[in-house]
Amino acid sequence: MELRSTTASLVVVAAVTALLVSACGGGDGGEEKGSGKGGGIEGAKDGSSRSPGRDGGSDEAASGDFRTSDIELPKDLKLVFDWEKPGDPEKAAALDGAADYMRALRHGTVQQDPDDPVLRKHTVPLESAREYSAKKVQMDVDDGYTLTGTERYYRSQVGEVTEGGLVQVSFCSDQSKFFSKEIETKKVLRTGASPLNFTYFTLVMQRDAKGGKVWKARNFEMQGKAVKKCKG
Repeated sequence: MELRSTTASLVVVAAVTALLVSACGGGDGGEEKGSGKGGGIEGAKDGSSRSPGRDGGSDEAASGDFRTSDIELPKDLKLVFDWEKPGDPEKAAALDGAADYMRALRHGTVQQDPDDPVLRKHTVPLESAREYSAKKVQMDVDDGYTLTGTERYYRSQVGEVTEGGLVQVSFCSDQSKFFSKEIETKKVLRTGASPLNFTYFTLVMQRDAKGGKVWKARNFEMQGKAVKKCKG
């Protein structure tokens, strides 16, 4: 995939590298941050609507996923969205879209296709969320990895919707039960307790130009080893 500029390429690669360090274990060190171009929306955090998911308990108890997605994942791969539905319908739709972006990202790795039609459906063309997902999936393909286990998303926060149909959505991810798996050998690369298990994601979601309730991921930013934000 041809990116729009060298700077954009470097930014997306930095984001991918940070996620590969933080997701599915491995490595030491302090907090790391990767970002897609465009960043957040100025002032989006002011007056935001917070949906504090349940931070503890079993996977069965983490039943905050308030919709059923049409994105199909293997039975051994479960994404749990432990957050509550915002009262504002636009914010709820944007949060739905953010959940589907994460599902689509994992779907691309499972399908071993950086140009996965599901990923394309849930991202804005030529923006950092699509560029990041393509880079991330391609690296998984090159490494011969797929995914297994349970990834839990929680502490969702939705900002104010702009007149242009943009809104910032952020949330935590707990990957302590989420692992890479070698496709050839079927070996699961299990990891123990680590700061690497916690990641903080920030997305800028964009309302579909055709209207309706569809929101797509536009800009992407992530912070690995996000223990301070995501644990305790």
